[in-house]
Amino acid sequence: MPWTKLKNIILIVLAVTDLCLLILVGSQTVQSSRLRSRAREDSIQFLRNRGVEVDERLIPQSIDLLPQTAERDLEGEERAAAALLQGGVTAESRGGEIYRYLNDNGVVQFHSDGTFSAQLDPAAFPLGEDRAAGCLALLERMGLEGTVLEEGEELLFRQTWKGAPLFTQQVVLVCQGDALAAIDPGRLLVGRPQEDPGRQTISVSTALIQLLNGVSALGDVCNRIDAIQPGYVTAVSLSGTAVLTPVWRVTTGTGSYQLDAVTGAVSRVS
Repeated sequence: MPWTKLKNIILIVLAVTDLCLLILVGSQTVQSSRLRSRAREDSIQFLRNRGVEVDERLIPQSIDLLPQTAERDLEGEERAAAALLQGGVTAESRGGEIYRYLNDNGVVQFHSDGTFSAQLDPAAFPLGEDRAAGCLALLERMGLEGTVLEEGEELLFRQTWKGAPLFTQQVVLVCQGDALAAIDPGRLLVGRPQEDPGRQTISVSTALIQLLNGVSALGDVCNRIDAIQPGYVTAVSLSGTAVLTPVWRVTTGTGSYQLDAVTGAVSRVS
């Protein structure tokens, strides 16, 4: 048999094999998705049977946020400080892994645990008529995204990452008239998160059962689920590595709770 013809036969066999494998994998994926969906429906019904009012539309189809870690980025902190202060900065090491950056427009300070603060010359930081929009624009200079949760003489800013709220990364923005005068000590994430393969999230069905059991273990009663907001909480090690854990913030008829999407632990949210 000529080599060219044999080669064509081999290519056809390989193509057919790849197609069969693709069909097999696709079938397994569809079956797995159906099983997860059925488990979710069963857990919702379980909650209803236990007297918990649940609108199925409020329950996520899956837990999409993945565990992350972020190493401290000193160069990134300096760039962020320079961007906020609108020019070159002088860097000072204050000891204890505390770094301060300053120029004529103000002073910015970062700690290893993610604590951030700033003292600013209001004349250099006009906000315009919409102070919330002006503050967000200033923080965007630093490469930070987020939302303003509360407005007044002081504005509460919460950071987001890829659209997901970072519940523990918040700062208070202090205004003086229509200008920004300070950022009170809070926490911000400057490093770039990377997926943490050493931790896995639980399923939606497990999360719902853990939520009910966890609320009961706290001595509370859950009779209604009003909202579920996925997001992250962050803990920082002594080395400065930030560990981002996906959570649900759950609003119920009797209070608000946080469910750890890795361990299933439930705690109250004040």
